[in-house]
Amino acid sequence: MMRTRFFSFFPLLLTAALTSQAAAETQHDALNVQVDQYLSHQNQYGRFSGNILIAKENKLIYESSFGMADVKMKRPVTPDSLFKVGSLTQPLTAAAILRLHEQGKLNLDEPVSKYYPKLKKADNITIAMLLNHTSGLFRDNSWREYDSSCKSDQLIRNTINTSADYPPHLIFNYSNANYYLLGGIIEKVTQSTFEKFVTSEVLRPLGMKDSSLKLTLSFQLAKSYELSGLVDAYITPSGCAWAAGELITSARDLMTFSQALQNGELLSPASYTMMLTNEYGLFNEEIEGRQYYLHQGQIDGFKALFLQHPETKTTIVALSNLHNTNIDLLTVDLLRLVDGRDPLHTLKLPESKFATWRKDVDIIGNYLDNSGVPLQVVFEGGILKAKVNQFDIPLQIQSKNSLFALGIDNQIRIYRNENDTTKEIIFFSRDGRYLSRFTRI
Repeated sequence: MMRTRFFSFFPLLLTAALTSQAAAETQHDALNVQVDQYLSHQNQYGRFSGNILIAKENKLIYESSFGMADVKMKRPVTPDSLFKVGSLTQPLTAAAILRLHEQGKLNLDEPVSKYYPKLKKADNITIAMLLNHTSGLFRDNSWREYDSSCKSDQLIRNTINTSADYPPHLIFNYSNANYYLLGGIIEKVTQSTFEKFVTSEVLRPLGMKDSSLKLTLSFQLAKSYELSGLVDAYITPSGCAWAAGELITSARDLMTFSQALQNGELLSPASYTMMLTNEYGLFNEEIEGRQYYLHQGQIDGFKALFLQHPETKTTIVALSNLHNTNIDLLTVDLLRLVDGRDPLHTLKLPESKFATWRKDVDIIGNYLDNSGVPLQVVFEGGILKAKVNQFDIPLQIQSKNSLFALGIDNQIRIYRNENDTTKEIIFFSRDGRYLSRFTRI
């Protein structure tokens, strides 16, 4: 009787399971459409170019690529594209330190005077304080300080010689100097290089085959840009970001790293909890009422995001090769989309002032920069635009000789000939830095 009853209910159970699966697939398809629409919009207006991966319950629910990895070579971004991720190196450095702690080779509460006796206040600074940026070190080495390749001992020596005398453990103060010192501790404890240890203990065991802690000439490495594909970004000399920011990786490798942390494959559950609770390499931030653990990175025009929500095993990885990408706004919008809500930061185009200034402005036409990159200013669909590479950048006229590039937040100045016709247009960043000059042809 029991067997008969079981089989009589089996079709109903199967139908319910298939219905549930179909509903999940419909929801998944809807998410893909919504995220695609949002990111296509961001890419069109020069606000994003790169890779996005989203996982929930450790299952990949979204993956897509947008834009160009190399504009001049017309090489698109693909899932295999590599990106520099800057400070997003630090969660890996923190994980390496925690592995040494698990192996009994160092103690997080021991003073760093054991390793750096000449460092000011070293007796009062612990390894844990370096991990969560509460050491009191104010020396925040900028990648741009160096004009040639760097050695690790040089970075550590500069940190020790110039660090401010500030009481440790009072306030959080983000400083790359903390992670230079952590890189040095790893080398002292392991009698190996930082790169070799992290590669052997983190990257290779997890199968992060596309990741490297040294600059490579891989064809897969994307180029980065400061002005939506117009101006090649500054390149930090090899080794100068080191344990604080040297990682080159793919979105898929970072997803592997995230899932390894959450599944206990890299650290013990206790160490992972310690990492989150004490903000060792990942920061606890509240976004729209929910707690997340994340780290962002920025270097040489690249922008990067690594975000976790351990309760739902949700991970978002976003890698962009456009300096214009606003990673904070992108984070909020992606989280809203995952929750089934509308994004907040799509570009809203104002009514054009073009008609008012048409005779005075005289900027429609074709331009070239010094490297031969073409730019075309057009008036389409009631909007004044700068067309360059794959982007349509809306322009808002502020005065006869001043424009504003919407979305990428660049200021544009117009320079004129003696007869008052436009000769050149020059782009400046939001902080006033010169970016590029285009001459009318």
